[in-house]
Amino acid sequence: MFLDDDIPSSYSENNIGQQLKEIILTYKPKKVVEFGVLNGYSTIHMAQALKEIGEGHVYAYDLWEKYPYRHSTKEKVLENLKKYKVENYVSLEDGDIFEWIEKKENFDLIHVDISNDGEKIQKIYNSLRANKNSKNSIILFEGGTKERDQIEWMVKYNKEKIYPLLESGQVPYKIISEKFPGLSMVII
Repeated sequence: MFLDDDIPSSYSENNIGQQLKEIILTYKPKKVVEFGVLNGYSTIHMAQALKEIGEGHVYAYDLWEKYPYRHSTKEKVLENLKKYKVENYVSLEDGDIFEWIEKKENFDLIHVDISNDGEKIQKIYNSLRANKNSKNSIILFEGGTKERDQIEWMVKYNKEKIYPLLESGQVPYKIISEKFPGLSMVII
């Protein structure tokens, strides 16, 4: 069974999971942290890459049922992890990224998909960059393109756009995928 057809995700339509997998295979991070799991699509792609490498672990955090919008359950994600035989490479955790950042944990790569907007990305970038334990680490985040900044909820709720952070140099990220919803990366 092909993962992109099996697990609902905004990433699946344009196969952004494969790009996540390629990034993991290229950089070989040992500690991967993810915020915003939903059904586990990106988690599974990253775990598959770690399994192929033969080492590393994904610590996948979500608010689960506490998130008031579109969410999944730990149980459903665990079923998906088992289905793709990567459950030994993933720990499912409860948590908010901003509380986690305060703990100043180290990481090699972090993937952020939490209803991203410019304010959140700026805060995450500044906080992680200031964290001495996270130097030479990768931040991947959903969005960062002009098209993604026009998504309905961003416009409706007048959320700060992400792309101007790149234009101004405030967050010097690189767009990895222009395809909706976009995937961007910055190394700190």
